Amino acid sequence: MEGPFATILCTELVGSLALFERHGDEVAERLRREALSAQRRAIADHGGRELSSAGEGLTAAFPSAATAVLCAVQMQRSAAAQPSGPGLRIGLHAGEVVADGDDLSGLPVIVAGHLRDAAADGDVLASDVVRQVAGPRVAALMRPAGAVRVGGGSEPIAVAEVRWRDQDAAEAPPHGSAPSARPITVVIADDQRLLRTGFRVILEAEPDVTVVGEAGDGRSAVDVVTRRRPNVVLMDIRMPELDGLQAAERILARADSTTAVVMLTTFDASDYVYEALRIGASGFLLKDAPTDRLLDAVRVAAAGEALIAPSITRRLIEQFTRGARPEPGGVPPALAELTARELDVLRLIARGLSNAEIAAELILGESTIKTHVARVLSKLSLRDRVQAVVLAYETGLVARELSPLNPDSSA
Repeated sequence: MEGPFATILCTELVGSLALFERHGDEVAERLRREALSAQRRAIADHGGRELSSAGEGLTAAFPSAATAVLCAVQMQRSAAAQPSGPGLRIGLHAGEVVADGDDLSGLPVIVAGHLRDAAADGDVLASDVVRQVAGPRVAALMRPAGAVRVGGGSEPIAVAEVRWRDQDAAEAPPHGSAPSARPITVVIADDQRLLRTGFRVILEAEPDVTVVGEAGDGRSAVDVVTRRRPNVVLMDIRMPELDGLQAAERILARADSTTAVVMLTTFDASDYVYEALRIGASGFLLKDAPTDRLLDAVRVAAAGEALIAPSITRRLIEQFTRGARPEPGGVPPALAELTARELDVLRLIARGLSNAEIAAELILGESTIKTHVARVLSKLSLRDRVQAVVLAYETGLVARELSPLNPDSSA
């Protein structure tokens, strides 16, 4: 996968036992294998990567929410074309995942599995996050379907149904009619005119995205963003006059700034990544990223989410921070305004835990954790959780020897 923000698809065959009772072992096993093979073909056709299989289903990850939805549609159509075979139910969720070698884990994987379990035979149930990130490319295929309580969680999550059976919706043009919501506004800052033009063509083909300005250097980027106030700026790291990091810092330092900054890069240099996170950038995007990845990145950033998970960035943060450790039982001066409970929450944020995982750790409701997180960010004047992770390491609240990267140590 290209990054830690991914869409997870979980499948499960339905009625396999009845196949064995009806047809016998040999025929039933053949039908089951054919069904799983059709799912694997759909994953490959849509650029996904299979993560695991559990006999009756598969789990796969996609860099694009839209292609994950289209993959689910292909899977269900394939299953429907084989009425003698097993049924199929599918769950989809998108969010920050944790890379563990070639495997991925984290809340999106868990939630996708629970949504699959909540779906009926022949259904595709997606979190509303998937619907929003996928955008109008598959809008005709999805409709809100209320809320579902998953995995015994304290709060239900909003879901959408993928209407793959609806032939008219399934064959609607990719963009359909323009959405009624205000479009996402974007500024493109890069010293390569050809790249700016390419990005503009891609973005303006989307009915929910409008490019409101371009800049060929960092100084012009600050000026255009200040005047246009876009939702998102795609900012090249290396530019003349003023480099992208300096330009981003000036933009994000403004008290009235509501613009999310996504850094554009052709290389993966840890020092640039750390500095961008420190100043509050929402994440990184490779300049040669596929179209779907670009569009998802813009929508994710506009929604106020980070494109790099704290559980992954802490590895980079640890390389560059050498914060002084507070005395035992002491609190770093920069965090003195936080309550004891808010300090506990900040420590767990720095470990990369989601709100649901923090709630389980502290035995509190998820809504209570959301309130604590909001207060931590407000009191410390932080834009997002990624900046909170940076500060936790820089102040020494979370020390290197206490990091999850050293599994033998205790937190």
